[in-house]
Amino acid sequence: MSEKNLLEQKIREKISEVYKLGEHAGGGGHLSYRSLSDLSIGEPKEFSFQGKKAFEIICEYKIYTETEFMHPPDMEDLFTEKHKDKIIIDEELNILDFIDLR
Repeated sequence: MSEKNLLEQKIREKISEVYKLGEHAGGGGHLSYRSLSDLSIGEPKEFSFQGKKAFEIICEYKIYTETEFMHPPDMEDLFTEKHKDKIIIDEELNILDFIDLR
């Protein structure tokens, strides 16, 4: 796997963990599913983080919550969250920090 693909995979996993993507059941048993879309990963910018070489990456994406209830197309924005985050990684592609920029 290329370094770029590995980085994208790690970012997707972190977003999934932070925003709890996947299937959910509410208190009344109603189902929903949260999914990631339109992921855009910026170019890494090198800087010093806690005295070590690190990289800052800006990511933008959407999280859509699909429910079992029907809604008209003009209400899609009510179910779509737009995100912009700053992710700090080290040279081994470990995520050191995840900062919400919204």
